[in-house]
Amino acid sequence: MNHHAQLVRTEDISAYTHPETAQTILTTELEKIGIDDVRTITSQAQLRPATNTGQVFVIATTSLTTEAQNALLKLLEEPPPDTSFVLVVPPALQLLPTLQSRIGEETTITNASMNDSWLSFQGASYADRQQQIDDWHKTKDPRWLSEIAAGVHSLTANTRDVEALRVVQFVGQKLQTRGASNKMLLEHLALTLPLQE
Repeated sequence: MNHHAQLVRTEDISAYTHPETAQTILTTELEKIGIDDVRTITSQAQLRPATNTGQVFVIATTSLTTEAQNALLKLLEEPPPDTSFVLVVPPALQLLPTLQSRIGEETTITNASMNDSWLSFQGASYADRQQQIDDWHKTKDPRWLSEIAAGVHSLTANTRDVEALRVVQFVGQKLQTRGASNKMLLEHLALTLPLQE
């Protein structure tokens, strides 16, 4: 069976960003998704993207009603051409077995794995940060990039250098956005992020 959907389970659905792709990415993030929300998504999915590269719908929610799951099941059974879906939910959210059967790949992003990559990057010297970026650039590992982006978003204003924090947060907003040069942004982040003492 050819699956057109993937499931991402993570505690912080807002921190998820879809890996950079040539496809059009449309994101819906709601605390609770009901049947009317799925109908809206279905209507949007029927529209053809501006480019011929296809489209990805990222649906992020902490709650999905049974009716919404059944409506989503129908959409996943007969997706529009060149359209795929990413459902981003918390680890504890129960999905109907029929909906689960329509989902191909399932990924769990834990806070621990996010912290490992982010803490390694944050605690490294400038040269080691550059090496991590070079390693990522060779593999283009989307998970590492997502974990770095999530780490930037998790920063709090406890740094004494307010200007540096502002720049780092700007980089975090631009990482993984369409048309962004992720390598250049990461290099800027590596130099701007204060070294840990």
